[in-house]
Amino acid sequence: MPTRRLALVTAPRAGETFASWVDRMALVNRCPSAEIAQLMGLSPRGDSAHIWPPAYGVRSDEAIRQTVYAATGVPGGMVDGMHLSVFDGGPLSVSAVLSTRKTNRTSARREWVEVRGSRACPGCLLVSGGVWQLWWKLSCAAVCPEHQLVLLDRCPTCGWELRSGGNRPLPLPARWIRPPTRCANSVRGKPCSQWLPVVRSNQAYERTVDLQRRWLDIAYSRACPTLGGVNVPAREWFAAFHTCVILLRLGLPRVLWRLPDVPDWCGRLLLEERVGRGMHRSQFGRGPASAGAAAAFLTVVMPLLAAADVQELSRQLAALVRTAVDEGGLAAQPLARLAVPDVFVEAVATQVPVGRSARSPWGREVRGER
Repeated sequence: MPTRRLALVTAPRAGETFASWVDRMALVNRCPSAEIAQLMGLSPRGDSAHIWPPAYGVRSDEAIRQTVYAATGVPGGMVDGMHLSVFDGGPLSVSAVLSTRKTNRTSARREWVEVRGSRACPGCLLVSGGVWQLWWKLSCAAVCPEHQLVLLDRCPTCGWELRSGGNRPLPLPARWIRPPTRCANSVRGKPCSQWLPVVRSNQAYERTVDLQRRWLDIAYSRACPTLGGVNVPAREWFAAFHTCVILLRLGLPRVLWRLPDVPDWCGRLLLEERVGRGMHRSQFGRGPASAGAAAAFLTVVMPLLAAADVQELSRQLAALVRTAVDEGGLAAQPLARLAVPDVFVEAVATQVPVGRSARSPWGREVRGER
């Protein structure tokens, strides 16, 4: 059956997720989001009602572009811009996300993104009328640069992660309209009625807001990342960032005493995340568990990577590297998966203590300077 033009079409907003756009069109057309997706010629379900199709909201293709254009008149370029593929080659790898989706496993273990759920800024939802931003799905989404608020993780009423579906996590609601400003997670067969713009959120630390802006500029390719004074590809910069997060986790709590100017709230949130997750070394490669933890990692790690040359970068990484060596964690499995740039490997190598050696997670012998 050929795709037919929808009677009412709402234009996508800048930076919006595909699912958010579908939700807003469902509201104006007064039908469930799943029905809107089907009218677009898309299947919001996988092999069964409870399995999300791997590519939904992650990457579009020519068939999706054509059916969406036929139903809405929205061109393919705008459709592409509402998918996580915007961040491919930077903070995530789309092929890796899709491989985990096919096995119905969480993608946050290696690719720091939540395909199902999302964080949110209550101020943005209020001003926009319920437009959910694409970058809120990234695990390092911590604070809103515009409203300077820590992002929301969970609904205070139902307790589920935002936009996760609740206790019946279907890709899109099939029985009710999901108002863009309400939680609408499934709770015992009914949508949660919490209005999200009124949920109180903590004020963000001013320095963290600036760091989030810088992080997003690199994620959206608006800025060229550097390490130790050397221009590096975005994917390698994010690999170095992830490496520092893992090293920081490996060294807790001891490493906090070695790092200068770490705010007390950062140390508290980092320790809470480690205890709350009960992580073992093989799991330290997962993305931040909450917006608060993401804010703490941004605040601690971003300044370390802002060194002007390789010597300064080496000094900045000293506390992380030496504590990891002392704890026997430099060769932790999650580190080996990260393709960090050579300048970062060099900076790490020079910080192995004198008289000590360790096998590099990047396939070479690492020895300290003598």
